[in-house]
This record gives sequence, C-alpha cells and structure tokens, in this order.
Amino acid sequence: MRLPLRCVFKVDMHYKDIFSFNHLLNSYNRARRDNREKHSVCRFDFFLENNLLKLKYELQFNSYYPFPYTCFIVTDPKKRNIAAPHFRDRVVQHALVSAIEPLFDKSFIKDAYACRSKKGTHYGARRMKKFLTSARCIYGKNTPLYILQCDIKKFFPFVSWDILLTLIKKKIICKKTLSLIETILTKHRVANKTGSINSFPPEIVSTTERKGLPIGNLTSQLFANVYLNPLDHFVKENLRERWYGRYMDDFFIIHYSKKHLCKTKLKIQAFLSKKLQLSLHPKKSIIQNVKNGVAFVGYRIFYDHVLIRASTLRRFQKKYHRFQKQEKNKIISKKELLQKQVSFYGHLKHANAYNLKKSMF
Repeated sequence: MRLPLRCVFKVDMHYKDIFSFNHLLNSYNRARRDNREKHSVCRFDFFLENNLLKLKYELQFNSYYPFPYTCFIVTDPKKRNIAAPHFRDRVVQHALVSAIEPLFDKSFIKDAYACRSKKGTHYGARRMKKFLTSARCIYGKNTPLYILQCDIKKFFPFVSWDILLTLIKKKIICKKTLSLIETILTKHRVANKTGSINSFPPEIVSTTERKGLPIGNLTSQLFANVYLNPLDHFVKENLRERWYGRYMDDFFIIHYSKKHLCKTKLKIQAFLSKKLQLSLHPKKSIIQNVKNGVAFVGYRIFYDHVLIRASTLRRFQKKYHRFQKQEKNKIISKKELLQKQVSFYGHLKHANAYNLKKSMF
C-alpha cells in the first residue's frame, strides 16, 4: 500500500544519547572543523575532557543555559545581522541537530534544497535546469514559460517561536529534548566588547513578541526548514504545482500561464499570513519570462546551459584579487591562495564557464 506524502513521525527521543560522552565528542569534532585555530576553540581544547563532562552533566540534569552570543554585521553578499553562539553552545547544537534532523528530514519534500545532506546550491541548480527542460519538452519551444520567484520578507527575524514549537512537537514527544530545544530557541543574551550582558537587538530576536532565529545558530538552519515545510506541502499537495523548489526562504514555481502564477502568488501570500505569520517581499516576488534565464542559487540557469550569475562573479573576482594581493605581500601563503582558488573553481565547474576559468586562473 502506498503511503501518503505527509507522514507523521512521533518518536520518543532517547535523550541520553544526546548527552552521552561519545556523542558530545563527535559533535565537538564537527563543530571545530575548519575552525581549529580560533581562540575559542583552542581554549575549549585545552580542557577538552573537563568541558565535555561539564556539558554532559548540564544536559543530563537540565541545567544547561547558553552563553551570551557575539553580534556582528556582514555585508557580503548583503548586509546581515549575525549572532554567533559560543563554541561550547555550538557543540550542543551539533549534538542536538545530529540526533533530531533525521526525524524531520523524512517529512521534507525532495525540492527543499537548503542545509540538507546531498542537497544544497548545486543540487538546486540542477533541479531548476531539469524543470525548465521538462516544461519546454511538454509545452514546446514556441510556448513562453514563466517563473514566479518569491522571497519572504525578513524571514529569520519574523519566525514565531510558538508556531515553530507546535510544528516540532508533531515529531518529538520526549519532554527533555523539547526542553533543550526551547532553551536554545528562547534563551538569548548578548555580550558586548566590554563583557557586559545586554538583551538581543530587536532586528535579530524579539523576546517580547517571541520571534526570531539567530542566523549564526546551527539549529536555525534546521528550524527554518521545519517552519517552511507546511508551505512546501501546501504548494505541492493543495496547489498541485509540478515545478516547485525552495532554497531557504527563496522559492520558485514554473508554469506556462502568467495569470495562473498571479493567482498562485495570492494563495501563497494568504497561506503564509494565516498559518505562519509571514509575508512575501513586495520587491523580490516577481513573475518573469524564462527566456533570459533564471537567477537562482548563484547561477543564471537556462534549459540547456548554466552561467555564473553576474553579481556572484563580481564578488568572486573581487575576493580573488584581494587574496592575490595578500599572497604577494606575504600576508597569506601560496597554499592558502590555492585553497581559495579551489573553492572558487568548485563553484565554477557546475556552470558552462570554460573560458572564464581559463581567464581567472
């Protein structure tokens, strides 16, 4: 018998597995990956066993409380307010996510690409190209195709804690696991440069309105997918849209009728407002013809080829030229420059960019 698309997985979590020493040790190794030389990681390393045993005790007896966050602003590729947790808290988040993520991942649709194993930007680009090819084959090359691309307005600051906890409780019934999730979700403090503790900036988290996910948290990536999972099922099951995909809070629908997409956009806006207390960004939710390609996950995608998005290329070139100057001035080594080059090359190789790779490298 075929199972319905929407399955409910109520699992009584083995909470002791989350705070077991071996699990915390594995979580520590994942948390320090590519960050071994940072001061906070080295300080945690110095008393590694004691720190892990202390975390184990706090988790076991429900006395865990997150350390204050460090807030800063990044401007690449756009301005964002980041709240970075203490390294100790990142270890806890890795321990929690590795335990509960498989429970939620089973209910996610195939075309939710962000922060999932064997998914990501390159997978999303391939799926977009496949959708465009399929639609063109069905409707013919003379039929114009349109795409609805939407962005949710201030998604992370507007995520409701109460709605999110309701969604999480549909999958997890272990009270201790839920208590840990609620602690990470709702307990927020910020340490400034002088070391004093302040409340969170309202543009990141609002404790009075019980809204907001700090972007720096590992758990925020999973919680974002959990929060928007009802939207995915609404579009696929209720609206019956065939060519739909989502990367975090950016999603698209491909169709031959522009009028149909206009109606679909209104239905999605109503669903987001009623069920998730969110709204579409008025300037970033557009309907356009796909003949000039579709800008998605850093690429411009056509039905028969893929190019690097112009803004992504400019950002890559600017960074790479800066690294070249740093290597010339002996600020970084040739090995470090090569590592940067490999990371750029990894993005370019998924596009039709042979001449671009030759000219850059």
